[in-house]
Amino acid sequence: MPLSNGADFAGYRIIRLLGSGGMGEVYLAQHPRLPRHDALKLLPKEWSADPQYRSRFSREADLASTLWHPNIVGVHDRGEHDGQLWIAMDFVDGQDLSLQLSERYPAGLPADQVIPIVAAVASALDYAHTRGLLHRDVKPANILLTEDEEGDQRVLLADFGIARNIDDVNGLTTTNTTVGTVAYAAPEQLMGEQIDGRADQYALAATAYHLLTGAPLFPNSNPAVVITKHLNSPAPALSDTRADLAALDPALLKALSKSPAAGTSDVLTSHGHWRPEPALTQQLGGLVRQYNLHWSSVGTRPHRRRLRDKPSGAG
Repeated sequence: MPLSNGADFAGYRIIRLLGSGGMGEVYLAQHPRLPRHDALKLLPKEWSADPQYRSRFSREADLASTLWHPNIVGVHDRGEHDGQLWIAMDFVDGQDLSLQLSERYPAGLPADQVIPIVAAVASALDYAHTRGLLHRDVKPANILLTEDEEGDQRVLLADFGIARNIDDVNGLTTTNTTVGTVAYAAPEQLMGEQIDGRADQYALAATAYHLLTGAPLFPNSNPAVVITKHLNSPAPALSDTRADLAALDPALLKALSKSPAAGTSDVLTSHGHWRPEPALTQQLGGLVRQYNLHWSSVGTRPHRRRLRDKPSGAG
């Protein structure tokens, strides 16, 4: 049962319910001591009673709290109250892209809006990956749009509280096998194989497809059907839905390859592919020179699909 407005939870004063789902409830809450509103996420009580989950939650929340990036929703605190685990994050006064798709752009967003969104999320993922963290659930519902103090659009990737160390991740857990998640999940993640940053990048490519067309790669209400198609069916060509974006087909199809080893770098934001119209050339020209630098410099595992280099000032 949701908490009532004005209720106290772990010292936070509940202002209102922001949303709820399989991962718990999220409230707008007044911080116990600071003049600040946070997004307070309460995990389901049955999860909180599981010792294995409790340990994983603490580890993941602690890892997520170390992220500091302009395109990542910050994690501030975590704890347990009355047998229920919770995590406090930045409150973002904006709208997620799943709502944008359903309410404003059912046939897909304009390409010149999608490209900076993809670039911002790629920058956030790159930053997290260099710190040994995966997101594991990149999708439109976890990408928020808001405005900064100057009124410019700001893109934020939410729900890094479920991030895990790259060397400690094996597939999807039973707690997030919903259509909303598997619609964007990489084949190796669905197979329960060891995954790395390439799985997040596959999810971002699948998200880009949805943003551009208004439909997920494999639309179906049955998660098992969606999983089977991710594993066995070729990704649909973008031009099947958006003939005006046919130039993006080679890049996007490469990004959505079934095997991590089959993809190549630069596939989503390369200067040669992400040019649906001449006016976008300047925006796209620098993207291929970004997002690849850290992997070539540190000499670690190659990425399936590198969308951006390490952002400047990321440390």
